[in-house]
Amino acid sequence: MSVDFTEVADYYDAMYVDQAGYEKECKQVAELVRQYGKTDGNALLDIACGTGEQARYLSRQFQVVGFDLSRRMIEIAQKKVADKEFQAEFHVADMCDFELGGPFDVAVNLYGSIGFAENAGRMQAAVRTVHRHLKNGGVFILTPWSTRETFQEGIFSAADQRDGVCFCRMEVIRRFSDDKVRVEMHHLIGKDMNVRSYKHEQTITLFSETEYVSALESAGFEIVERLGVDQFRMGAFVCLKTEPASVYTGNAVKSIVG
Repeated sequence: MSVDFTEVADYYDAMYVDQAGYEKECKQVAELVRQYGKTDGNALLDIACGTGEQARYLSRQFQVVGFDLSRRMIEIAQKKVADKEFQAEFHVADMCDFELGGPFDVAVNLYGSIGFAENAGRMQAAVRTVHRHLKNGGVFILTPWSTRETFQEGIFSAADQRDGVCFCRMEVIRRFSDDKVRVEMHHLIGKDMNVRSYKHEQTITLFSETEYVSALESAGFEIVERLGVDQFRMGAFVCLKTEPASVYTGNAVKSIVG
């Protein structure tokens, strides 16, 4: 997986973080864990955690370990911890193939970051790896980056200022194949009496609803609730680890105890 957020990272919080929205979302996570979780701990794995802003709120109720593929994003998150803004632990890792100990009571993969998995095989690997890191009875909350069935193209724009950064941003989001979306990001950043412009492109994979369900259930998760976009930002699969994962080995299927 190759996703470069190096240029974006330094002004990501100013442009993209919605503090009130993050706080609400993290409260929903805690409520869902209380409702469905069957473990007695509070260790939470924050997958693709970015600059750690969701971890800020999650750390109020959980012991958070976060990771992201972007080294610069993690450096920013670690600085927040060093400055005692909140307590958490952060690492650089790939969500499709990581090893961070545990086991954890909760895992969250929010804000559609699963869309950075290049294909269904990589997405399935990510889900299996999460399963392996969870305790039996642990909760996994997965937010899809839209689905093949629901995706809509569009142009999105915003202009504002925050933390000494003035910005204008426009993003063109278009489908260029059945399962691929290109996000073309245009950013105009003003800071310290200087204005710079950036262009950044991302490729997102669209998975179908069936592909998500199949990946989760074959990994050993029970989908206990499917939340729509009107209930949870970008929607969510709320899952419980209930059984060993099943994987294909040649012509046979075997179970892996997780």
